Amino acid sequence: MTHQDEVNLAQIADMAAVTRAAVVNWRRLHGGLDATGGTDQSPRFPRATAEQWLRDLGKLPAPAPERLPATVAFTAGPTITVYGAELHRPALAYSGGSAYEEFNGHIDPGQHDVPWPTASVRIEQPGNGAYEATDARVDISSYGGHYDFLKLVWPAGRGRALPETTETTEVQA
Repeated sequence: MTHQDEVNLAQIADMAAVTRAAVVNWRRLHGGLDATGGTDQSPRFPRATAEQWLRDLGKLPAPAPERLPATVAFTAGPTITVYGAELHRPALAYSGGSAYEEFNGHIDPGQHDVPWPTASVRIEQPGNGAYEATDARVDISSYGGHYDFLKLVWPAGRGRALPETTETTEVQA
């Protein structure tokens, strides 16, 4: 078993989003998690065994839902894919009190054809439906990594959720 396959009490606590003391108490109360290495003060456990033990106790938090890529269509511009996208609405307040809405996420690098400094957009994000905004400020930051970061900000009154469309099939008699 490699060192990466083993965890200590603090790492188990991190998995369950609790303190190390809580894990020590659970072991005392429920048993079922035996150390395979380490010392009495710092025991080590197989990672898979620790994860199953937490699941059996109902202490392992549910994984965060996967955020599917969103699509942003710029009026008179390209349509791009945005990864890890977040749409913040209702409006947030600037320090000066004005309300705004925001959309951000990671994009493939080199999206130089994105309109700038402002644009109108249609955002399609799984789970949120379609949304459009006008006069959004466009900011693309590059950190030299695998992705650039896109941030769109617009005044609260310039964005709206679009009604869901349903496809209908015409039946010939």
